Amino acid sequence: MFSILTPTHNRADVIDRVYTSLKNQTCQDFEWIIIDDAGTDNTSEVVRQWQEDENDFRIVYHKLPNNVGKAPVVNFGIDKCTHPITIIADDDDTFTTTMLEDLKSIWDTIDKTENGQQIGAVWTLVQDEKGNIIGEKFPSNFWQVNFKERVLDRNGPPLGEKWHSWRTSVLQEYKKFTNPNSRVNPSVSWNRINKDFDFLCVNMVHRTYCLSEDGYILQKKTRLKVEKRHYYSSFYELEKVPFFKILNKKYYRKVGFTYIKAFYFYRDNQTRLSTSKLLACMIAFCIELPKKFISAIKS
Repeated sequence: MFSILTPTHNRADVIDRVYTSLKNQTCQDFEWIIIDDAGTDNTSEVVRQWQEDENDFRIVYHKLPNNVGKAPVVNFGIDKCTHPITIIADDDDTFTTTMLEDLKSIWDTIDKTENGQQIGAVWTLVQDEKGNIIGEKFPSNFWQVNFKERVLDRNGPPLGEKWHSWRTSVLQEYKKFTNPNSRVNPSVSWNRINKDFDFLCVNMVHRTYCLSEDGYILQKKTRLKVEKRHYYSSFYELEKVPFFKILNKKYYRKVGFTYIKAFYFYRDNQTRLSTSKLLACMIAFCIELPKKFISAIKS
C-alpha cells in the first residue's frame, strides 16, 4: 500500500526514530526506501543491520555518490517507490502507531468514491514533542480542497507544519522544484500539484516533529542564504502566474513583495522573472510595503 521515502545525510544517530516508529505501526503493508545523500557516517551499517533483522516490511537502501541536497534526493527516491501511496518521512520523524492504518482506511475510501482519482494527497496534522499541534487545524475536517480554495481565497494556506501522503503516480509526474544554488520551499511544489489535484485535509495528528540541533530549522543561516531561498521560491511560485493575477490576488502580491526584497540582495540572470512580471512584483511591493511598515509599528 505505502512507500515510505526517507532522505538522509549523516544522521545515523537519529534515523532509528523512523525505524522504531515503522516497527510499531499497526499496519505493516509498506516498504521503507532510504536514500543516503553521500553521507560519511555509519548510516549504511545501521541500515544493513535492520535489513538483516526480522521485519514485516522491506527496507531498500541507496547511497548516492555525490551530495546533491534534499529535493534532488527526494526526486531520485520517488522513482524507486513501487506502492500506490508515497509518504516522505524525514530522518528524525516519529509517528503515531496507527498512522498507516488510518491513512489506509482513508485512501481505501477515496478510491471507492466517484472521482476519487481527483484527490492527489491526504494531509493531516503535526505535533511537537510536547504534544502541541504545530500551526492551525484545517478549517473543516475531511476538507477536500483545490489550490484556489486552500491558498488564494484565504490569502495563504493554513499555518504550520502538515503531514502528507501522496499518490505515487502524482509525485512521479510532478517532481519537486530544485535549483543548484539554493533550497526551494517545498510548499511551491505542493501548490503546483494542488492546481491540478485536490487535497483531502483531515484533522488527525500523525507525525511528531522533532527539532534536532543539526537539522535545517536550527541551522544558522546567513542573510544571503535566506534571501536566495526566498528568491528562488518566489520565482518558481510566480513563473507561470499571469501579470494581473499577481496584482489581483493578495497571496501573489505577498510573494511578489518577497521576490523584490530578495532581488535586492541576490539575483540570477539565468533564473529570473520576465520584465513584465518583474514590473508586477514592483507594483505589488509598493502596495504591500506600507502594510508591512504599519504592522511593524503596531508590533
